[in-house]
Amino acid sequence: MKQLTQTNRYHQVLINLPELPEDRLYDYKIPDGWNFTPPLGSRLLLPFAGRKVEAIVWGHQPPTYQHQLKEVEAVLDEAPLITTFQISLIEWLARRFFCRRQDLLPLFLPPGLKARTEKCWQRQVEPEEIAEFVNNLLIPDEMRTALMAQLQKLSSSWSPFPALSPELSPYLSQLCEAGLIKLSWQPKKPEVSVKTITAYRIKKPLALEEKVKLTVKQTSVYEYLLVQEKPCTTAEILAATSVSSSVLQTLYHKGIVTKEALVLERDPFLHAPVPEPIPVLNPEQQAAFDQILAAITAHQPTFFLLHGVTGSGKTEVYLRAIAETLKQGKEAILLVPEIALTPQTVERVRSRFGNDVAVLHSSLSEGERFDQWWRIKNGEVKVVVGARSAVFAPLSNPGLIIVDEEHEFTYKQEEVPRYHAREVAKEICRRTNGVLILGSATPSLESIYAVNQGEMIRLRLNERIMRRPMPTIQVVDLRQEFKDRRFTVLSPPLKAGIEERLARREQVIILLNRRGYATFIICRECGCVLKCPDCDVTLTFHQRPAILRCHYCGYQAKPPNTCPQCRSHYIRYFGHGTQRLEEELTKEFPEARIKRMDLDTTGRKGSHERIYRQLVAGEIDILLGTQMVAKGLDLPNVTLVGIIAADSGLNLPDFRAAERTYQILTQAAGRSGRGEKEGTVIIQTFNPEHYSISALVQQDEAAFYQQEMLFRRQAGYPPFNYLVRLVFSGPILSNVMTMARQTTAQIKQQASASEPKEQKLEIIGPHPAVIEKIKNRYRWHTIIKANKLEIIQNLLPLLGSLSADCRKKGVRMIIDENPYSML
Repeated sequence: MKQLTQTNRYHQVLINLPELPEDRLYDYKIPDGWNFTPPLGSRLLLPFAGRKVEAIVWGHQPPTYQHQLKEVEAVLDEAPLITTFQISLIEWLARRFFCRRQDLLPLFLPPGLKARTEKCWQRQVEPEEIAEFVNNLLIPDEMRTALMAQLQKLSSSWSPFPALSPELSPYLSQLCEAGLIKLSWQPKKPEVSVKTITAYRIKKPLALEEKVKLTVKQTSVYEYLLVQEKPCTTAEILAATSVSSSVLQTLYHKGIVTKEALVLERDPFLHAPVPEPIPVLNPEQQAAFDQILAAITAHQPTFFLLHGVTGSGKTEVYLRAIAETLKQGKEAILLVPEIALTPQTVERVRSRFGNDVAVLHSSLSEGERFDQWWRIKNGEVKVVVGARSAVFAPLSNPGLIIVDEEHEFTYKQEEVPRYHAREVAKEICRRTNGVLILGSATPSLESIYAVNQGEMIRLRLNERIMRRPMPTIQVVDLRQEFKDRRFTVLSPPLKAGIEERLARREQVIILLNRRGYATFIICRECGCVLKCPDCDVTLTFHQRPAILRCHYCGYQAKPPNTCPQCRSHYIRYFGHGTQRLEEELTKEFPEARIKRMDLDTTGRKGSHERIYRQLVAGEIDILLGTQMVAKGLDLPNVTLVGIIAADSGLNLPDFRAAERTYQILTQAAGRSGRGEKEGTVIIQTFNPEHYSISALVQQDEAAFYQQEMLFRRQAGYPPFNYLVRLVFSGPILSNVMTMARQTTAQIKQQASASEPKEQKLEIIGPHPAVIEKIKNRYRWHTIIKANKLEIIQNLLPLLGSLSADCRKKGVRMIIDENPYSML
């Protein structure tokens, strides 16, 4: 803590309350009795709006007025949890992604530690004095009885304030004014803290005459603990001495042993790291690594696109780069797009770097994330592996950030704050003179554009390791299947391919990017389609359990026996989801061991890792699922990948539809033939001529990128322009429409008045969103395109005031920069 001076008696603080509408700092002063000042980034407890809240020290500037300032009440931590570097980064993030600073704080603080308060009360005098006061109040007897029943629960320490009848409030006020009770907002116990376990050690060695007084069992425990260098837990002692816990308690009460709380780290890893031999790099890998190594040792911000075909050995290049970064005394972050990939990636990283690795992702328990965060903060690890938010890991000296499968849309957060981890990683590397590696077999158009603009260096890996061939790709035209009156979800070539692999004891992956059993339900009598009452989407039928579910809001209902509109019994289930595909595969291949991998089967903790280990052990013959199965899995015994509905995403009203289709098909195809056995991919589609599918079949990625870049340039979409989507939502349609039109009109007016000729700005809308209602909120949107992001950023003050106007009408305005969904 710094010594207190006149210039730093005052703090500008950021209140950690996401519900606050404004993004602003507040002035507070240090109490007169303090002789120190909390540094920047410290957590404080202070009074705000009638309660005590958590805030972060953001500045030390003297305020324009001082006589009305409130005082800070407490400093919550011994050292700041947020560094000045992170404060500066938060300022950049708020402007870059159009969000508030308080929205970003949870990304930089340990989970479960936020200071929360609750209204409490406490008696100031003895209970008899309170009872005498209440008995003298002019109050109906039944209310007096009710009041006394609550007051009898009071103690001299703070306790939560109960829910009382409003009629009792005036009498409580009288008790407070008389100084008999006190009301206050008090801090709650943190939701998460360190986990401890009781441990024992010898207090002092016993003299011989004292030792002979011990029983045989007590002597056994005493002699065991006497030779231990560290405290031992109850379980360790009982296992070593075969005594009961009562023996330990007796020794404790005799003062022979002492108890102490031993911090127990919650270990998120199911297995210890197993070292693996380090492979020799092939010439392409070596050439790529040499360029990365030069950048690491140069200590200059450098961005690489590691563009390698599936199975080309990108991960080994990552591991070599991490090792060199650690040799330079710096730290590394490796991001993966899916939690499903974390077990496999963590296993490989830990096999190389042992226990010097931490993991951060949402499938960990809050306690595990708490412990991992503090391991990183305390400098106990040098390598962090995790999903999107791991880019904010509290490393003190990051020198390398790797974004694996950088094209994946999961790196963009779809809730506030709507940041993109790739862009955050770039900014961190700029500020720390770090190296950024973006790896992918199907890079995003933004990364290809950055290479073409000279902003990034492309490193190519054109061949699979050990010169293994790319899989053979076969297309099944479902239009012809339909003409031949074959309506099964498994085409004859795919069915035959599965039979062949099962006979050879090889593994199969089937991709169907739809959950559930049937994608919609229709009445064949009147044409009624069952929809979610709160969203403008159809309900999906799930067979186990038998339920209709909305995949947008979670609404559930029982499947009807009759049409809710015409009461007809002609209800028909249409479409195939992963549940129905699993049922058909089980019927066709009853002897096969089949496993489904989607959001419905991977909800429990550790489920991704269990499925992965079953695959590696050869305990699964056919793995089917949604896009989870298409990403990152490296399984040498998979020799067939079947893609059921390759064109299912092409017809979405989204400018990224073709790019996503090409990427997911290429990634899925890349799971086949990664070992010594050759692989095959069978693609079932109604649209084999589409360039996103034909480019994959012909293995001509240049043709795809050329065609897609041409479309984006002509339409003015990213990467050639910046795109911001304003989404207006609320429970009353007329208010949503009105505020969307008024807000868009004001933006157009200001833009036309201030737009220079060299800057291009296009505002489209407002229009109803493609999905016009979600969670009982109507949705309209406006699209803003600009050739420079600064043009839109200059509208930030206006957007902030317009957002406040919307809130007054019960309408929420979301600002989404570079949206990954236009629905």
